[in-house]
Amino acid sequence: MLRSKILPQILNQAINNTDTKGVLLMKDDGSLIACSDASTSSHNTSKIVAAITSNIWTAYNRNSDLQYQLIDCEEGRFVITRVASLLLCVYSDINTEFGLLKLKTQKLREYLEEPLSKVEHVQ
Repeated sequence: MLRSKILPQILNQAINNTDTKGVLLMKDDGSLIACSDASTSSHNTSKIVAAITSNIWTAYNRNSDLQYQLIDCEEGRFVITRVASLLLCVYSDINTEFGLLKLKTQKLREYLEEPLSKVEHVQ
C-alpha cells in the first residue's frame, strides 16, 4: 500500500548523496502529484520543471510507445518515463552520467509501478 505522505520520502531516496537535483511525479499536464527537491529553492522550480518536461514528453510520445526520454540541456539532464498513468521525472546537474540517472529512474519506476497502478486514474 502506498501512503501519500510517504511518497515524497520515497522520491527523496533517489536524491540522497548524489548529484541528482530532484524527482517529480506528475500528471500528463504537468500538475505535480509529489516532488522532492535537493536544493533549497522554492517550490516554483519544481512546477516549472514539471510543466516543461511534461510538455516535451507529450510532444514526442505521439505513438504511446516511448519508454524513456533523456534530455540534455545547459543547466542539467532529465530522464522522463511513465509510471502507471503518471509521469516520473528525475533531473540532475550536467555532470551526472545519463546511465546513472536512467538507472535511478528505472528502479524508482519499478518500485512505484505496482502501488500506483492500483490507484484509480488521478484527475
